[in-house]
Amino acid sequence: MGQWLCRLTGMANVSMSPAAGAHGELCGMMAIAKAIEVRGEAETRKIVLVPTAAHGTNPSTAYQIGFDIEIIPTKSDGRVDLGALRNILEDKGDKIAAVMLTNPNTHGLFERDIIDVADALHDAGAYFYCDGANFNALLGRVKVSDLGVDCMHINLHKTFSTPHGGGGPGSGPVVFNESLAPYAPLPHV
Repeated sequence: MGQWLCRLTGMANVSMSPAAGAHGELCGMMAIAKAIEVRGEAETRKIVLVPTAAHGTNPSTAYQIGFDIEIIPTKSDGRVDLGALRNILEDKGDKIAAVMLTNPNTHGLFERDIIDVADALHDAGAYFYCDGANFNALLGRVKVSDLGVDCMHINLHKTFSTPHGGGGPGSGPVVFNESLAPYAPLPHV
């Protein structure tokens, strides 16, 4: 399964240990926090950006790890306001750790500017965490690695109909690109 997930996403590594989507979010964001620490920027990169159209668990997850949260507004079309994101990065770029963006977002819309979002974040030295709860909408259409995503959890109960809820098992594996793969929790697949 792990090899399939890497092939489907174009990512370098996967951790199969997270038991559900929110657990996967925590796993991915902890990897980002560790990478920032290793770069010697843990004291400065304290902000995680969260679009208003992201899943509600995203700011909670970042906050649990100790990040401050800053909201990115959405435009009238329900998508991330790229101009607002760029303004935040221009003003606070060296303080931004990551963005947690859900794609498709909670409005059910694909973020058209996702590659521009990724480029702007990477230019500022920040990471791109993608909430993959809606990965079923991307499956077979695009590899998230081609979108500039650094890590993403996948809710297998949505994407591959793994039983979940009502006592069924959950599964929220996280895929990582080359830069975050060393910080993925065990077991490595």
